[in-house]
Amino acid sequence: MEAVKASMFVVVSAFFRVLFAQKIAGMFDLELSLAFSLVVLSIYTLDRSFDYISKQGLIAALIFVSAAIALSNNPAVPLLALFIGFMYSKGIKGVRLKGGYGIKNIVTALTWGTVIAFYSKIGSFIIAFFAVKSFIITILNDFRDVEDDLKNGIITIPAILGERAVYFLLFVHFTFHGLIFSFLPLTPYLFSLTSGLFCIWKIKPKIAQAEFIIQPFLIELSSA
Repeated sequence: MEAVKASMFVVVSAFFRVLFAQKIAGMFDLELSLAFSLVVLSIYTLDRSFDYISKQGLIAALIFVSAAIALSNNPAVPLLALFIGFMYSKGIKGVRLKGGYGIKNIVTALTWGTVIAFYSKIGSFIIAFFAVKSFIITILNDFRDVEDDLKNGIITIPAILGERAVYFLLFVHFTFHGLIFSFLPLTPYLFSLTSGLFCIWKIKPKIAQAEFIIQPFLIELSSA
């Protein structure tokens, strides 16, 4: 199924993102990590299903979110996340959250940050950290979709700023890491700082997502 296959990389990244968030919060819950991965899989399968016009994808998204509800400590969270995903991708009566001028980036970033917090520990740092990282990743993805976004009437930040969008992201990246210096152990912090710098400069969104696969191990080593 194309919709599911196209979503798998971000789902793997999602699992390690929430695992990293749990490590930051001093906890570990494999069921919640799997539940969050299923939430992400349901949202991205739903989004890809609209791209591929796939009824099977829509059914799969509902199955995935049902499994996430079974594993979640709050059944409302997967449903709310899926609804936000629907409003982002499809919308109702022409109203959707996939708007231009950075709106879709902000919606995506805040959704990632808050839902990760629900599956780790509610806290302003966890929400802010994963929201900002996700905001940067979404804009990096927009660089490759400029033409398609413009055809669909979505004015993205790279479309507005052109190459200057890279410098905007660098400003966000360095400013944010300056603010969070005392919140992360040194090794995960330096890895986040340097890998983020590389991904922004080279415009590598997939590598930016892959960062989270390594981070849980780094924070574990830092606490050993």
